[in-house]
Amino acid sequence: MKYWALTLEVPFGMGEFAEFDQDPSHWIDGVKPMSTIDLVLYTMSVPDLTTTDGIYFATPRLAQAMAHLTGLRSRAFTLSFDEQMLELGEFDDQTLPDLSCFEVVGSYGTDDFAHREGVTELLASERAMALLADFSLGSGTAALFRP
Repeated sequence: MKYWALTLEVPFGMGEFAEFDQDPSHWIDGVKPMSTIDLVLYTMSVPDLTTTDGIYFATPRLAQAMAHLTGLRSRAFTLSFDEQMLELGEFDDQTLPDLSCFEVVGSYGTDDFAHREGVTELLASERAMALLADFSLGSGTAALFRP
C-alpha cells in the first residue's frame, strides 16, 4: 500500500486549557495524545483539512466523506478566537468555523491514516488521497512517502 506524507496548514494555537497526556503507555508511534483539546484560532482562512500538534480538523463536508476511512478517532474540542487578533479587529462580524476534530490511531500499512515514529507528517493511503483530491489542503503539501 502506498502512502503520501501530508504537511498541513496550522491556523491554530494551544488554548490555556490544552493538556497533553504524559503517560508514555498512551503515546501512539511516539506522539503524545492530547487529553484536553483547547485551541485558539489565528486566521479565518481554514482549509478543508488542517492540523495542530498531531490533532487534525476537517470541515463538515470532508468529515462526512472521511467517515468510511480507517485510522481516525473523533475527539471533542473547544475553539475560540485569539484574543490579540480580536483586539486588532481581525474577526469582526465573523463566527468560528464549523469543524470536526480527529486524532490518528491507525497503523502504517493497514489503515488509511497513520503516523510513524520519527515522521512528523500525517500519512495518508492511496484511498485517502483519492478522496482528499476533491478538497482543499490550502498551502499544505502531499509527497509520496518512502520509509
